[in-house]
Amino acid sequence: SYKPTTYKPTTLNKNNLRTICEQFVYNMNKIFKLIIALFILTNLFFIGLFFYPTPNILQSLKPNDTVKIYDSENQLLFEAYNTKTGRQSFIKFEKIPKNIKNAFISIEDKRFYEHSGVDFSAILRAIWQNISAGEIVSGGSTITQQVIRNVVGTNKKRTIPQKIKESILALKVSKFFDKDEIFEIYLNSIYFGGLSYGVEAASYSYFNKSVINLDLAESAILAGLPQAPNRYYPFKYFNKAKKRQKEVLLAMLKNKKISQSEYDQAIKEKIILNKTSRWTKKAPHFVDYVLKYYQEGKIDLPNKIVTTLNYGMQQKVENIIKSDLTFLTQYNIENAAVVILDAKKGNILTMIGSADYNNKKIDGEVNVATSLRQPGSSIKPLVYALALEKGWKANTIITDAPVSFTTSDGSSYSPKNFDLIYHGNVTLAEALAQSLNIPAVKALDFIGIKSFLQKTNNFGITTLTKSADHYGLSLALGSGEVKLLELANAYSVFANGGRRAEIRFTEGEQMFIRLQDSIITPSTAKTISAILSSNKLRTPAFGEENPLKFSFPVAAKTGTTRNFRDNWTIGYTDDYVVGVWVGNSSGDTMEGVSGITGAGPIFHKIMNMLNEMTGTKLTVGQGVDLQLTGRRDSRIAPSVNDSLHQPTINTFRIISPFANDIFLFDPNKPKGYQKINLQASKKAKWYVDGQFIGEGKTVLWPIKKGKHQIKAVYNQKERMVGIEVR
Repeated sequence: SYKPTTYKPTTLNKNNLRTICEQFVYNMNKIFKLIIALFILTNLFFIGLFFYPTPNILQSLKPNDTVKIYDSENQLLFEAYNTKTGRQSFIKFEKIPKNIKNAFISIEDKRFYEHSGVDFSAILRAIWQNISAGEIVSGGSTITQQVIRNVVGTNKKRTIPQKIKESILALKVSKFFDKDEIFEIYLNSIYFGGLSYGVEAASYSYFNKSVINLDLAESAILAGLPQAPNRYYPFKYFNKAKKRQKEVLLAMLKNKKISQSEYDQAIKEKIILNKTSRWTKKAPHFVDYVLKYYQEGKIDLPNKIVTTLNYGMQQKVENIIKSDLTFLTQYNIENAAVVILDAKKGNILTMIGSADYNNKKIDGEVNVATSLRQPGSSIKPLVYALALEKGWKANTIITDAPVSFTTSDGSSYSPKNFDLIYHGNVTLAEALAQSLNIPAVKALDFIGIKSFLQKTNNFGITTLTKSADHYGLSLALGSGEVKLLELANAYSVFANGGRRAEIRFTEGEQMFIRLQDSIITPSTAKTISAILSSNKLRTPAFGEENPLKFSFPVAAKTGTTRNFRDNWTIGYTDDYVVGVWVGNSSGDTMEGVSGITGAGPIFHKIMNMLNEMTGTKLTVGQGVDLQLTGRRDSRIAPSVNDSLHQPTINTFRIISPFANDIFLFDPNKPKGYQKINLQASKKAKWYVDGQFIGEGKTVLWPIKKGKHQIKAVYNQKERMVGIEVR
């Protein structure tokens, strides 16, 4: 038990004889312990090798790959991972560069291709080091043993029993696999820090490129990480990572894997880490939509998901949105969303949920394409389609005149047209094409609200779940909230002659094409398509030159919600359905922009882009005789000449709000959002209850509870409306 001094005499004399003897006894004691330990371990090892059960090694040694989501052209959109399994990306052994292989052999296991899975000389060296230190300081693990520890899952604590277990399994594994197979598993499963497992995942994490494209210096950085990934983490401890890189390069030089000149060049090379990696999502809202499907359905994610998305198309649409929003910001528009569907299959070809996924100011991560918004007049084609199903015709006369309906609570509802003008007797086709409100409300009254709610579900609208009394007849004007994705899919019914394809995001077998039974008759689908594709019919309201006019047949409808909070254009050809929304996620009002002037130009550019990419056509509805024999008896409205963006209106009037409007406000909402949009057809001076509040075509007024008189003055002309705020 007596530990001698560390003094080592150089000559023998009576003064140091005792010390020399003590040192000799101490060293013999160590050697004896080593012999006993070797004897015990050797016996235990060979007993274990004979009796230890072999696990299902073939299955165990297959590293888990991360979930990869691709577009329809096999372009990677996102590589998903979780904090338990990390990032993994399998790469075949023959594709891994020679520098990577040599770097790992040199620094981790230089006799890898010579031993049988266990390097006994390394173990003896490690045992001597451990006994000398009185603790485990070296493991002497081979690459094969590390595979056992990291993949098969033996206890990672470096205890003697665990080392024996690793060694036994390493010898057994070596019988099942050749060296290259074991090395492949190792390189694809070893941990590199930053939740990255395997050389390919690590290469993308640190350099944003495949391991195939790494040079010697970069390869040495990676090879140095597995020994202590947290200690050498390059993004945090770059100098330590560089020092470790030098150790790897020296080992390669010593083992003659590289020349002196290669070593010198690699040491001098400047290492550039790239934090922008493949873990960044392309088409992020769509990727989130795909992942959410599996998460909500509690379905195991496959390793590879090939989706229906066309990323090239998606990028073109992103550029269109970016370009148009630069113009639209002057109208207080900050956001936009677009979906493009394959009209026949229901495939999602493009999904853009916001103008900028990473912009918190516009709530960019919110996917407006799948969010609840009021559709305005873009719901009207469904209303008129069901009216046609119930017996109306394209030339059925509807009187566009003042009307009042009694609601379920006994109050009255008096709808008004967007232009505040009554147009007399109009045909159904004219009413739909020119987006007149009063005829649409009469059509819904003819159908019945309950019936409409039931049948819109067949169109794929899942969000109109409240009672008929809750919505009332204003449902015809888009007061019920829907999703852009679902409403666009509903329009595919018209493109498909009355049938609807279920929305799909993958071509996989589990997502087979399901074409619903006929929702409306082919005749009704053709009639709606004929109306929505007729520029002649819409001209009196939108002008001859408008964003819905094309050199090829396109059916389309716009929508604008009250107070200009939501702006829609949805349309289709035989091949595509395109849905566009613009507005503000916060609910802030736009400044006098309608569907034809806000979402319309974006829709127009997208349709032209699709026509250039693939060619488009619209045969449904072509050649249909609308039999527009109806006579309009009191056509009072002047034509409204629409440009691509901003309407010009010749008569001075207050466009918004309407007389006797009632505004409900949420007292819990920030005061900055508690405003309503006052809009006139000309630049006017605005007064509320006699107090001047501003000048312009549009003025935002911070609302106050109570009844108010709104007055607009232009060239000594006054217009007034009374409203109430509750």
